[in-house]
Amino acid sequence: MPNDEVAIRVAPELDGRQTARVGYSNVAKEIADHAASKVTTRDDANAAPGDFIEHARQTQRMAIEMLHRAVTVERMNGTDWEIIAQKLRLPLAQVLDQFEHCDLTHLAEQSGETGVWRALAETCVSPVPGMCDPHPGKVALELDDWYKAYAAGQPGDPAGAATPNPVSAHL
Repeated sequence: MPNDEVAIRVAPELDGRQTARVGYSNVAKEIADHAASKVTTRDDANAAPGDFIEHARQTQRMAIEMLHRAVTVERMNGTDWEIIAQKLRLPLAQVLDQFEHCDLTHLAEQSGETGVWRALAETCVSPVPGMCDPHPGKVALELDDWYKAYAAGQPGDPAGAATPNPVSAHL
């Protein structure tokens, strides 16, 4: 492609299953960004008592949301509740009590934008409330860019790093 042309990427239309997976990936990205921001020691002298605990608890809350979204993806992929309970090492009744709301299979065939994504927006983990993009296809493209930038800074050849669209190409 000549230098004066710009590649135009069109956000894909996603179904509920694909949208659930993008939601899981998006939480993973947010956790990675949040955790990475805590690596520097630059502001330690200005930390108030309890700041480190609060930062760790925020990461924990984000991880719990990732677990909920993992259950959503598993259910969308047809995983039985019994297997989910086994993987969580919890009794089935407790799993259903804690995670049954994560079963969005009834929205699987709907447009991801109006079905699953709307349901996931209620638990967006973006550090700024209301900043989760309303279009899951656009988020998938943003995750492509984020992952390529992340992988470029890693030693070796991380999985999917050479793929032009490591997230959206495999939905």
